[in-house]
Amino acid sequence: MSRLIIVLGIILLSGSQAAIAQSKPAATKASILKELREIIVKNLINDGTDKEKAEQFGDCLSKDLGAKLTLEELKMFHQLNTAKAGQAPPKELVQKAEKMGLKKKMQNVGKDCGSIFE
Repeated sequence: MSRLIIVLGIILLSGSQAAIAQSKPAATKASILKELREIIVKNLINDGTDKEKAEQFGDCLSKDLGAKLTLEELKMFHQLNTAKAGQAPPKELVQKAEKMGLKKKMQNVGKDCGSIFE
């Protein structure tokens, strides 16, 4: 479970310049989920998780995100996660996410995925 919290923290705090460059204004739910999955898997592998477990977790978490978040919420989550590396997302963006109730929804996302690391 602590690994799950670490992974979600990485997702929330890390930014990817490549993700920013590749993001498109007309992003679909599927494209956002695919990009988030790639970021998750890459970060887990970089942190020493074996590829198979990283991919299983990426699949599980992206599926859960897709099931629990609307397209607008996914776009907001994506924007929060593609802030410039080492920088916090803009305060206005964080406030907008809070008004959407994104923080509360994210508390239940990926809970079942943590068993992959046991």
